[in-house]
Amino acid sequence: MKTQDILRPLPAGAMKFGGFLGEKLERCVKRRLEKIRWKHLTEPFFGRSEDDGRWRCEFWGKIARSAVYAWRATGSAALRKALDATVRDIVRAADESGCISSYPAAKQMQDWDVWGRKYVAVGLADYCLEVRNDPTVVEALRRHVLALAAQVKASGKTLADFGWHEGLAASSILGAVVQTARLSGDPDALAFAKAIFAGGCSKRGNVYDAALAGVPPRHIGNGKAYELTACFDGALELYRETGEERCLKAARLYWKSVRDTEIFVSGMGGGRDDWGEYWCDGRYSQLRTDAWRNRGQGETCVAATWVKFSMQLLSVTGEPEIADELERTLYNGIAGAMTPDGSWWAHLNPAGPLAGSAWRQRAFDQIPGYGEDCCVAQGPMGLALAPYVAVMAHDAGATVLLYEPNRCRIPLGGGASCELSITGDYAREGKVRVEVRSAPAGAFELRLRIPAWSGAKTAARLNGKPLKGVKAGYLRLSRVWSKGDRVELAFDMGVRVIEAYDGSRRFALQRGPLVLAQDSRLGPVDAPFRPVGGGPVKPPKGIFFAYRFDDGSTVCDFASAGNRYEMRNRLCLWMPMPAPAAPNPEHPATP
Repeated sequence: MKTQDILRPLPAGAMKFGGFLGEKLERCVKRRLEKIRWKHLTEPFFGRSEDDGRWRCEFWGKIARSAVYAWRATGSAALRKALDATVRDIVRAADESGCISSYPAAKQMQDWDVWGRKYVAVGLADYCLEVRNDPTVVEALRRHVLALAAQVKASGKTLADFGWHEGLAASSILGAVVQTARLSGDPDALAFAKAIFAGGCSKRGNVYDAALAGVPPRHIGNGKAYELTACFDGALELYRETGEERCLKAARLYWKSVRDTEIFVSGMGGGRDDWGEYWCDGRYSQLRTDAWRNRGQGETCVAATWVKFSMQLLSVTGEPEIADELERTLYNGIAGAMTPDGSWWAHLNPAGPLAGSAWRQRAFDQIPGYGEDCCVAQGPMGLALAPYVAVMAHDAGATVLLYEPNRCRIPLGGGASCELSITGDYAREGKVRVEVRSAPAGAFELRLRIPAWSGAKTAARLNGKPLKGVKAGYLRLSRVWSKGDRVELAFDMGVRVIEAYDGSRRFALQRGPLVLAQDSRLGPVDAPFRPVGGGPVKPPKGIFFAYRFDDGSTVCDFASAGNRYEMRNRLCLWMPMPAPAAPNPEHPATP
């Protein structure tokens, strides 16, 4: 039985999104996404020229998905025109069976072929769901997915027997297969999705059984963070379509385990190899310096997929703690992975104590001569999901989850709607004003997320009158609203010290949603100090926020730290504590 999400995104064009994240998204659209060479991305599918076992096949779908969500958020006319044209183009690459592959027939189902075909399905499904439900494109998507199902059936194997990472890469197509069934109504597509889920997605064992049994993420499948998370994202899509509680329970348990054991203080995740791609007990190993564990940290693809999966779970369950994690990753890890001008992204993101001698580096040409990188393709999707979740609709009204300045229209059912504006300098300052700009005749409920980092220290006023009982979670206000009604929130913006999880003498800092770090433009890095007193100071050009403590030590927001992308511009996230004072021999400690 189909289910209905607790929280639903606003229609495309219903929000004007600004602030720190909104400005970054605009730069990414203008300087990256509107400049994509789409013919370059579709060419391998027409020539079936990918005979070297590589993954050029992934870039069209990844970038199309980023462009879809970015168009949805900004309404870019140039992006819409490009999407319409490239979708028409890619569907023409289908063979007689409907398959759209960049691999020659003799090499299909090998290496990254299914992975690339997944991303064709992702791009087409997202276009139809979020931009335009075009029957021609839906039919092309249906035939493309069922062509893969036929090849799997003819092999006598399961999808997990194909491709890389012991089945995770191929099986991560699950979500797109469910979306194909939803769009087309074809029962064969839904049957294929159920078979993928039943197959467990990995040759090492059923990943959903493992999550339900409490197995840590690093030991589920081969621990490949991005592909594994996408398999659980697919389980949520299947839950929407079937109501199968096992899908939801496994996804929720996996999400909580990742949050508790893998996500860095910056909201990023992934380590263990040169590219930062695997779950690795990251909450603790983010501070380790041994070469085998932390050669690469925090792949942007992992963070973008974590944002996407968290958005899905938030929509399905409405749980505010999920929005807390989305906020952490968006304001810190995702925001910091984009170059300041929006034209490019980082692949790795420094997190551990080595950050004292580390610097941010632009992603390079992943397939020499092709000119693309997976994280440059997917980072924009993570950023573009911020307005998607900032304000959402629920059955009884509207839910505000992020406090970036925006103005939005929320459908309330029965043809009614309300308009809200959110003002303030959120992230820098903790004072926010939510004002009703128009309202229906009847009552509706306004839910305002109170972040866990502020909780009961949050002050709230409704039309100037203090509200009592404010705590972490949702502040729920149900009434007949009138134009001009306002809720004013003052969040606790004190600097919080986060001691190293591994017991080492290091600490991180957070103020509001921003994680803070040392930057070589502001003073020494990897240098001990005591974070006492102080306050915000005017930052130099290129830095969003700076804070100076009583001893003169100055830090900035992690997203700005090291953002010159130069070797000389260093940063440190986990900063060393001062050495303990030496005992005074004239005044020995009392036993």
